[in-house]
Amino acid sequence: MFRKIPFVRAIARLALALALAPAFGLAASSMDAKLEGGFLVSLKGPKSHHGMEYIAPGKRLGDVSARYRTAGEDWREATNGGPGLSVDSRFEARGGGLFWTVKLRNTTGKPLEVGDLSLPLPLRTDFSRHGSEKTSVLKHSFISGSGSFLFWMRPDSAKPYLTMTTLGDTSLEYWEAEGGYRIYIHAKRALEALRGEGTWRQPGTELRLNPAGSEGDSHTYGFKLQWADGYDGVRKVLVDEGHVDTQVVPGMTVPSDLTATVALRSKARIQTLEAEFPTATTIVEVGSRKDGTRLFQVRFARLGENRLTVRYGNGRHLYLEFFSTEPLETLIQKRGSFIARHQHRDPAKWYRGLLAEWNMESHTLLGPDNYDQIKGWRIYEVTCDDPGLGKPAFLASKLAEYPVQSEVDALDEYLQHFVWGGLQQTEAEPFPYGIYGIPDWKQNRESPDPGPKGRQHLWRVYDYPHIVATYLGMYRVARHHPEVRTLLGAETYLRRAYGTCLAMFTVPMAIAKWSPYETGYYNETVIPHLIGCLEKEGWKAESRTLAEHWDRKARFFVNGRPDLFGSEYPFDSTGFESTHALATYALKSSAQKSPALKSPAIDRAKAKAFLERQLKANLFCRGWIEPAYYLLGSDYRGTGGDAFTLSYMSPMGGGAILDHGLNHAGNQARNQAPFLRLGYASILSAWALMNTGTAESGYGYWFPGPENDGGAGGGFEPAAKGRTWLGQPHHRGPWYYSSESDLGFCGALRSASTILADDPLFGRICYGGTWKPAEGFLEVALKDGVRRRFHALLGGRKLHLQLDSDRFAASGSMQVKEDLSSLRFRIETATPGRHTVELRFAGEPGLYRVERPDGSAERFRLGQDAEASIALPVDPALAGFYAITRLPGNRKPASKNAG
Repeated sequence: MFRKIPFVRAIARLALALALAPAFGLAASSMDAKLEGGFLVSLKGPKSHHGMEYIAPGKRLGDVSARYRTAGEDWREATNGGPGLSVDSRFEARGGGLFWTVKLRNTTGKPLEVGDLSLPLPLRTDFSRHGSEKTSVLKHSFISGSGSFLFWMRPDSAKPYLTMTTLGDTSLEYWEAEGGYRIYIHAKRALEALRGEGTWRQPGTELRLNPAGSEGDSHTYGFKLQWADGYDGVRKVLVDEGHVDTQVVPGMTVPSDLTATVALRSKARIQTLEAEFPTATTIVEVGSRKDGTRLFQVRFARLGENRLTVRYGNGRHLYLEFFSTEPLETLIQKRGSFIARHQHRDPAKWYRGLLAEWNMESHTLLGPDNYDQIKGWRIYEVTCDDPGLGKPAFLASKLAEYPVQSEVDALDEYLQHFVWGGLQQTEAEPFPYGIYGIPDWKQNRESPDPGPKGRQHLWRVYDYPHIVATYLGMYRVARHHPEVRTLLGAETYLRRAYGTCLAMFTVPMAIAKWSPYETGYYNETVIPHLIGCLEKEGWKAESRTLAEHWDRKARFFVNGRPDLFGSEYPFDSTGFESTHALATYALKSSAQKSPALKSPAIDRAKAKAFLERQLKANLFCRGWIEPAYYLLGSDYRGTGGDAFTLSYMSPMGGGAILDHGLNHAGNQARNQAPFLRLGYASILSAWALMNTGTAESGYGYWFPGPENDGGAGGGFEPAAKGRTWLGQPHHRGPWYYSSESDLGFCGALRSASTILADDPLFGRICYGGTWKPAEGFLEVALKDGVRRRFHALLGGRKLHLQLDSDRFAASGSMQVKEDLSSLRFRIETATPGRHTVELRFAGEPGLYRVERPDGSAERFRLGQDAEASIALPVDPALAGFYAITRLPGNRKPASKNAG
């Protein structure tokens, strides 16, 4: 048991405090530090930060908490020392940084055991209030042995970043956020107390001090605070301080049919890279770089969490946390099947057709008659809002890629019985295509309140894009797959997609004055695709109507100063897929304005400025340097990486970063590579939430059992224990409800692609696939899960291919010349009979020749920064190659600075 010790005045003091000026110079800028009684009570950024305070109001840095005991005594809990334990906490400005040392000394004549040693870090990280994004900083942290580090950023991403690293043999092994964030140097007692109610992956340690006056009666720990010049500056700090800068491609969530390549850079000697499961892990060193970076290729045969231990320097270590999944196509297929199987079909129930929530822990199917562990106002999670509407949106998006008749039937059941005339008002009702909000459509339709809190509860704009995506996916199924039976025709699905999208721009504004133009909504990036489909069908008036709304929204973001972190909460990370799409639309419109739109062209300089501004915001709240699968590529909310990581915005916003690397980072590999690495890691990251597996692996790492094969968690909780946003107790890992995760999987489908690229660190790599030389070509096997998009960024040149239906064959189907002057590919189809698919092609300008398997050919000319739409006839009886060749006299020399 613990015995509380009365407060003991801290021995902590500042070395040479009186001799120091209030502000002291650092390497790149200044740090204004104020100390009282040896504690840091104020820490302000440089002049460029306008005096922004990093220490939370009324708090101080320098406290030290310990649980300790001497032989035969109970555990004691004290701050800044207690009977028998002296704690000396000091700050000193030296060598371009602020050094913090903590010395523990045993003052008794007996051996003393320290079971826990923790340090509160009370920095200004509270984003719970409106306006806090202007006064708070976001914490990025990686607590992993000797290689642990933390850094804090302003929301505007202004450099420099406050960075904290360990010194000497100091190592961190645990953290807690409840009651204020604190890091643990030793956590043996804390981890023992977790047993039965929490889980943790790192081992806990303790400190043993010999009796006073003998050797080993004290121990000193150290940290260094300093400014870092941006993300690369943080990496440089890690290396300069003798630690390891880690980079990984394609990410740390790794499908089992792909490998990961790990780059380790350090001034210290990298001794070993050790697998947690040696017999199920292959590690091969594949290269090195002049700066000392060593490259290792890793393949995991064991599904689930896989930890690699890096041992470096003099007894130092850090852990790299990977997660191995089944192949992406398997994940996509299993998720679609799982959603379709978990449906309420009782014709006597008002919620017939509902695609239901599932508790993977208790194997419970939720519905309006059984909300399981979801209580109070959060019961909406089961039927509507983002959690309820994300499942049909993903299922429709998946069916547009891989149609399965039973799943199409399930989605039609949902649309016929739950949506049309229930969740959604019909064309004959007062607000055609309006979507009912929380708690569910039945309670709203039957409410005695005729207004916005009852029968007109149709004003939550966020709900509309999910139903647009659902109808649009079903339109694509009906249009491209005549072999699949659908309840409605393609034009009816398209009409409802259009009507729902138009209602998004009109109904919430009419009822609640909720503007659809001032916030980015997830899944609304399907709107440009919908506009294109309307145009192809000849629905010019409808296409123009939606184009005008989209154009108006883009102008608001480009010309105004919208709050990029705004949503229904003071600080959120929900809009970055949308803001990127609006920015790229604005750039395109500034160069080539649509003649159908009456407004003047968008100012190109403003469009480019907004593209960069929203990119910085997207990067700010995303793990980039932290090498753990639940941090790298994950979006962060106001709690940083402490809670609810791998949310839907991980792949959604990650797709935006990936597109930036592909299309907006220039032609040089050194500029493209950082965004390709982070973007791809992001779109892979949230697949770790899925619970799937083979019979040998128990059908799932998180919640084993065939009933859960294809299930998913709504988010990941990095903390050892706590409560999810939905209110359920959790241990470290994903939620047992899927909640909003399917929104993220929608984004992952939209961004799924195979990319062959030159990288200045990793060399030539293939994201979402593999490559090898073959008869003068580079042969690529596509394993991205969808196989409709292929990109090559080689030698300063670019090539982009995208099919609107069917897919590129999986193995050996894509062959491309190194100078991108010629390529060959095969198309795989499940559609019987001859048909035509559209190929969108972008590459170097010039005259091209297209050859088809039937021997026919044609030519087309591609302009600078242009995209060609090529109709490719497909005959299932012909399995040959299509070939596209740039004709002589139209070749662009390779960029001298391509690498």
